[in-house]
Amino acid sequence: MSVLITGGLGHVGSWVAYQLAKNGKKVIICDMAVNQFDRLGLDYLEEVRDQLVLESVDVLDYHTMYDIMLRHRDELEGVIHGVSVIAGPHFQQRPFKNISINATGTLNVLETCRILGINKVVNMSSGAVYGDAAGPQSESTPYKATDLYGATKIAGELYGLQYSDTYGMDVRNARLFFVYGPGKRPSHMHKVYQALFGPLEGLNDIQATNGSEQALDWTHVHDTATGIVKLFEKDRVNHRNFNISSGVTVDHLQIVDYVADMIGQRANVQLGPGPFVVRGAPLDISLAQQELDFQPRYTDIREGLQDYWRWLKSNAS
Repeated sequence: MSVLITGGLGHVGSWVAYQLAKNGKKVIICDMAVNQFDRLGLDYLEEVRDQLVLESVDVLDYHTMYDIMLRHRDELEGVIHGVSVIAGPHFQQRPFKNISINATGTLNVLETCRILGINKVVNMSSGAVYGDAAGPQSESTPYKATDLYGATKIAGELYGLQYSDTYGMDVRNARLFFVYGPGKRPSHMHKVYQALFGPLEGLNDIQATNGSEQALDWTHVHDTATGIVKLFEKDRVNHRNFNISSGVTVDHLQIVDYVADMIGQRANVQLGPGPFVVRGAPLDISLAQQELDFQPRYTDIREGLQDYWRWLKSNAS
């Protein structure tokens, strides 16, 4: 059997693909970037390249998505949907495009799966569905959108829940939070991410306009991927929404200090006042721990930073 991952070359999706392939699964990666696969620097996927099938598709191109899923339908165990424009100040600059990718893209995947009889779908959602509700936020915390990104994630979840109820599908939502780690260079990310993690890559003079007055639940990408794989591979679940994160809040300025201690010098990093995005933290991960046996490895972010640094040094450009 095989698993199809939309956005399988993204930061989280690529590690989900890696873990599934290491477990012996054939993984069909649907991603607009497959034609640049050799230039993406995803060295870990080379290890499992023989287990991967690469398909170039835009999640908004319903017809191509349908053709690809139809071609692989008879071997598919299910679909993991990971295509998403991430949260950040840029999201509201192109609202129609970004909302379409996140909300309509999710709807396209669900509808294609419905028509083709592919019943099992794990949707990569977000802790943004809780908005600025005070942490720890459990799966019973009511929906609250405090930005457009959060609204798209709420919409995607509700689509999935209604497809489950109406058509008997098995759609599960993995509520992820702020992810860091191997597979994504800080220099390719937004300014706050660069300020927090950039010195590990050798970046200096990073000036972010905000983010200093915030503590968030940062999760190592290996832990995020592990939680998604566990959710997908669980035969039956008693719930449909699961928080997948470290479950630990870390102050942004503390991360800056940890990185400085690690590399042995202080880079010229400035985080401006206020939060990066309007979120509460941390996520309560007790449900995933109990039902999925999800146990994040990097609950001490210093260990996660060391792992990230090793990867950046071994993949220096």
